[in-house]
Amino acid sequence: MDATLVAQLDIPGMRPAKQKRSRDLVAELMRAGLALLKDRDFDRLSIADLCAATNITVGSFYARFDGKEAYIRALQSGVVEEARRAMRRDYRADIAWPRGLAGFIEWIVGTSVAWNRRYEGLVRASLRQAGRDPAAWTPLRELGQERVALALPIALSLLGRPPVVGDEDAIRFAFQILSGTVNNMILINPGPFSIHDEATPRMLSRAMLKLIEG
Repeated sequence: MDATLVAQLDIPGMRPAKQKRSRDLVAELMRAGLALLKDRDFDRLSIADLCAATNITVGSFYARFDGKEAYIRALQSGVVEEARRAMRRDYRADIAWPRGLAGFIEWIVGTSVAWNRRYEGLVRASLRQAGRDPAAWTPLRELGQERVALALPIALSLLGRPPVVGDEDAIRFAFQILSGTVNNMILINPGPFSIHDEATPRMLSRAMLKLIEG
């Protein structure tokens, strides 16, 4: 997460970072939080640990955030906004997909798995928190909904035939399978495949494609 994005965040409880030094520090705090969340959830993510990881005082933290809840909201919002901008840039109808629908689905699954590997700690912590506070999953749920909205018309155009009744539902459900499977891998890792297995993107792509094509 870069300082430019940080400057554009408007989060309750987060003070505007007007100077470059302040923006850089907030971005560093965000990166530190993502690193710490690899082995803990939100409850165990302490302000003291964030300050130690970024070599700042607790006072400096509170000069930028009202508290940990505001920081977590900002962290989620920053990661989601970064992903949203990338999707709006990349999900374009004018891009040629040489391998048609199969290539498009493989690309979607590949980028989704890579993103979830990168932000595994944040996703896991958000899922755990959502068990007590459903609103904790709202930013990530809305991101997933926008992904489906952007991908749906492209997938329909790549069917190789005129769309029929049921095609949209099949595509939407395929994306639900993608999200549900990845989230389950991150939250409880039931096996036999994990989010980090090399075969996971291929298996997920195949399952989605079979469902969409019928």
